[in-house]
Amino acid sequence: MTNQSIIVNNVVNQAFIYSQLQRSRDFSTPMCAVKFELRFNPKEGAKYQKVFSFIYSYLNFTPIIYEGGNSYLLFIHESKIHTVVSTLKNMFTSIKIKYNLSIDTVGVTNYDEEDDVNSLLERVHRFMLKAKLSKSNAIYYGTRYFDYSHNGDFENLNHIFTQSPDLTVYGFYKEVPLSNKVKVVESTQGYAKVHTSKEYLPFMKKQEYVYLEHPMIPDILRADIMHIDYMEQQVELSNFKFLDNSPVHRKNIRVTPHRPIQASLEYEEELYIDGIIADISKSSILFTTQLSKIEEIQVKGLHTKTFMLKFHIEDMENQMRNLEMKAMIYKVFGNQIVLNIYPTLEAQNIIMEYITMCQNLLLLEIKGAA
Repeated sequence: MTNQSIIVNNVVNQAFIYSQLQRSRDFSTPMCAVKFELRFNPKEGAKYQKVFSFIYSYLNFTPIIYEGGNSYLLFIHESKIHTVVSTLKNMFTSIKIKYNLSIDTVGVTNYDEEDDVNSLLERVHRFMLKAKLSKSNAIYYGTRYFDYSHNGDFENLNHIFTQSPDLTVYGFYKEVPLSNKVKVVESTQGYAKVHTSKEYLPFMKKQEYVYLEHPMIPDILRADIMHIDYMEQQVELSNFKFLDNSPVHRKNIRVTPHRPIQASLEYEEELYIDGIIADISKSSILFTTQLSKIEEIQVKGLHTKTFMLKFHIEDMENQMRNLEMKAMIYKVFGNQIVLNIYPTLEAQNIIMEYITMCQNLLLLEIKGAA
């Protein structure tokens, strides 16, 4: 590449980066910067082309910026940091399975309205370096206000609650994380009081502790429930702890369908397996079928191939929606398959609406039993 080509490439990249920040400012939507290392092997150029093509399609065709050396940049819009980290973990697992290629040096941070290009790029680069030095964190993530070095500092946490009091609270019922939006109305000295909806209080009564998610904090918080004020619809929380690996993310808001969902897996446009969806989340599905069919897939070496998953799902208006998406086998046990799924944005929204509907039905069940 000539010097002029390098200069032009740098100018184009910088223009693109500035435009990403401007887009987030103009539309007031969340955005995350991702920086990762991948050592390119020229002898396997075709393989790496497939890997980058997979990343494009997995992330809804988000552009990849080559920074030079082994470094690459992504800007993922309209997703909060928790969602981005979870998505990246699933994507890198799929790349490891499909292409036998590990991507284990990744930095992630979210754009803050006080950021400029330099501060955002400096922070995501710093987190990537921390991932490189870490023995346990392939993905190191944080925000402008918070990274792992601040864990245990409640003054920092209180500062965040003061600036942005909105939280999402999770508790578990029948192994399903039921979520609700709450607002911090008081916070001081390791103690916080939150206001919640009336419908959620009977559920909170059944919990000893809850998990909390905040857009400015990279980790899920765990807090004990100390007292519930039913008249004021307020819950007192204390003993905050930071969890870099919580049940909220492991479960990925997985629910059991309230009615059986028939599904089919197709390979090369031919029906291959019929079955039932036993559990569903926005990125994976537990698929139950005949043991003989699963054994046939393994014998024929199809367990590393990409299938087309087809099923109907009920939306919030009780209308049946036909969904089709690519799927890969992640794990097999007995007559069940765990599938990593790759829905379009529209299909993902339909699935999330269905999950919310199932959660609301569980909340009604709790209220009826209270």
